[in-house]
Amino acid sequence: MRHQQIIHDLSLGDCFVATARKNWHRRCIADSQRTLNYGQTLTAALALSRKIDAIAAGQDKVAVMLPPSVAAVLANLAVTLSGRIMVNLNYTLSAQTITASVEQCKIKCVICSKEFLKKINLETNFPGTVFIEDLVSGIKPADKIRAYIAARFLPVKFLTKRKNETAAIIFSSGTTGIPKGIMLSHRNILSNINSITDVMCLTEQDNLCAVLPFFHSFGFTCGLWLPLIIGGSAVYCANPLDTAQVGENVRRCKSTVLFAPPAFLANYTRRIDKDDFASLRLVASGAEKLQKQQADAFEEKFGLRPLEGYGATELSPVASLNFPGASKEDTVGKPLPDVEIKIVDPDTGRQLWPDCSGLIMVRGPNVMEGYLDVPEKTAEVLKDGWYNTGDIGCIDKDGFLKITDRLARFSKVGGEMVPHIAVEQVLLDALGAGEQLVAVTSVPDEKKGEELVVLYLPQAGDAQKLHDIITKSNLPNLWKPKAGNYIEIEKIPTLGSGKLDLTELKKIALSYKKSDSIT
Repeated sequence: MRHQQIIHDLSLGDCFVATARKNWHRRCIADSQRTLNYGQTLTAALALSRKIDAIAAGQDKVAVMLPPSVAAVLANLAVTLSGRIMVNLNYTLSAQTITASVEQCKIKCVICSKEFLKKINLETNFPGTVFIEDLVSGIKPADKIRAYIAARFLPVKFLTKRKNETAAIIFSSGTTGIPKGIMLSHRNILSNINSITDVMCLTEQDNLCAVLPFFHSFGFTCGLWLPLIIGGSAVYCANPLDTAQVGENVRRCKSTVLFAPPAFLANYTRRIDKDDFASLRLVASGAEKLQKQQADAFEEKFGLRPLEGYGATELSPVASLNFPGASKEDTVGKPLPDVEIKIVDPDTGRQLWPDCSGLIMVRGPNVMEGYLDVPEKTAEVLKDGWYNTGDIGCIDKDGFLKITDRLARFSKVGGEMVPHIAVEQVLLDALGAGEQLVAVTSVPDEKKGEELVVLYLPQAGDAQKLHDIITKSNLPNLWKPKAGNYIEIEKIPTLGSGKLDLTELKKIALSYKKSDSIT
């Protein structure tokens, strides 16, 4: 209780300033171009925050659209120290969708980079676009001296401003529709960092190889803030698919910790040299199910088994985690300290016994404040402090959580709820696949309500091979897609977070149905 009260009273800015002063000369952040110690990081962030005060006067939110990098860290720190709410924009989306996020937040200042926009070929017409290159070049020698003196000697209360309980707005991944703005408080994020640090035994000696973008909640909490709060260090990679750079970052900085979704880990297993990852002592994965074949392949090559966790942006984001000394295969671990998880009947809300599958509910200091400007949506998922995850799972007798599927990834076929992941798993197991070669979705059906459709990559074989696997499986007949419902595609659609893009999957299947390719 005492610790939670301390967290409640502090902001991310307060905690970072205290950590920076304690670790002034120690390594803090790095990317492929530069390395800063804590003193340099705090000084630069303070100088930048003064510029933000000038360009965002009267505004309570500032958006940042930068890849994981020293510049992105400094921009987020500067926004926080200025007392404003951070909004990291998802630059992998269309300009139209990004603009919708900006308008939803009523943002009038967007910090981005000329070089980065050119690289991703994104044209923006956001009001108040400010380039980080111009902000930095506008910092004069006198500004740097003032920032250094303030960073070194002024009381913390003069360095950090806290105008809002809300620390950040992170937009949902949009796997099932339009992204929602999720409001996370300083307490939400700090409590999650504290719990993760405790169970994973992280210390100031750890260096994190950060590959996830900051618009992703795992990247935001664990990649950006966790190392800055605990006094550790981090090295950032702007492109998580650049395996040469990821390998070099880990090797050069002797990184000890890596957080990445399964798709990224599979890519690293194929392309990164064993010696590059020799310094890693802890690898954790989330966002999508970590296939056994993926974990086996990673462990066989690097001698380290990835640990799987579970969470959601609404949970800041981690709710449960397998951790050293307490892990179980095919589960996503136990609830974090101070976090409660219960399983309830989706229809009645009645709490279920261990090993019974139902709706996953989560309560704790990490549960979001709510959805931005949509109180009715907030009321739908938050009741008495419990967050309705929309995911289906069970807790076993040992307290480990197992995910069955997302409620959104069930189809009602002939009146029965059919889990997509169960069909995917049969195919992936039979193929011995260490990556997502197939994905299941559904389309409307006049007789049964819905029917399942399997989208697959050429590496998985052909439609007949996949249908034979399903036919010979022990799946109930109602769960088995028809012979004509297998569609070969060039690429499984995913989001920037590594999650399946469920909306795009359904669009592809529906387009084939309209063209009568599905029989």
